[in-house]
Amino acid sequence: MAADSTGGHTTLQALLGVAIVLWGLASVTALLAWGSRVAGRHRPRRRDPRDHGRTGPRRRRRRATNNPTLPAAAPATPSAAVAIEHVAHPPVDEPPDAVVASKPWPESAPATYLRPPAIAGARCSPETLEPLADDLDASHRLAVAEARVADTLAALPADRWLVERYVVIAGHRIPFLILGETGVFAVWALSGPPIWDELPIPSHVAAHVTDTLPGYGGPVQVGLCRALAASGLQPRWWCRPGEPGAWVMGSDWLIRWLEHFGPAHGLGVTDLERLRELAVPKPGPARRTSDVIPDLR
Repeated sequence: MAADSTGGHTTLQALLGVAIVLWGLASVTALLAWGSRVAGRHRPRRRDPRDHGRTGPRRRRRRATNNPTLPAAAPATPSAAVAIEHVAHPPVDEPPDAVVASKPWPESAPATYLRPPAIAGARCSPETLEPLADDLDASHRLAVAEARVADTLAALPADRWLVERYVVIAGHRIPFLILGETGVFAVWALSGPPIWDELPIPSHVAAHVTDTLPGYGGPVQVGLCRALAASGLQPRWWCRPGEPGAWVMGSDWLIRWLEHFGPAHGLGVTDLERLRELAVPKPGPARRTSDVIPDLR
């Protein structure tokens, strides 16, 4: 009996010892895992040097850059900056190697712009400035005349007439392109009496307008409005023998001149609505037209 009792106590003690050792190992493992997590929380996070100083607007610019429909953002450094105007897509009639590279910002340019002091005194004589001053004065008078013509045309019913300002067709600038119930009109404002040498020019420009209306059976009427002249200047056809001419009138006769042609070649209300819808900006690259050089196409 003594031998059996001694052997039983020895086995029980061995099992207890193994259990105590396993519990101790598990406790040490759990303690080490907890310590590593705590150390990871307080460890300073390494940041990408490129993210230094990144703010909300920068992130918004990154999203805009990743959008394939928007152009990429320009470089921030002056040495890498390029001109804004550049050839993004080569014309279809030119090979890709014909694209001219944009000119970079000069390396010698200062990083920060400092406004220079004002230049005291005069560097040009009055004789040097007088020719340009005359052209500026004529431009100011022309702007006033065009404003008066615009005020006059504003009385036309908007549903029956479409008045477009500063239309560029084939490189020519038309101050007023008018479409309505009596036809299509190209109107220029004059700051004084017409010059004989300039009378044929509006008719040549009107021919380009006709090219943009394939299938239109009526003529494009040309009018020159002397907006600064005294009232009562009735419409008259001016031309030299063998040359195209134009109608010349005062601003108080402009609307009556538009309406007297009759509805034979007029545009309907639905035509004008469709034209307005077709003229709105569309997705994708815009068709490039000649802005400066006449008769480029």
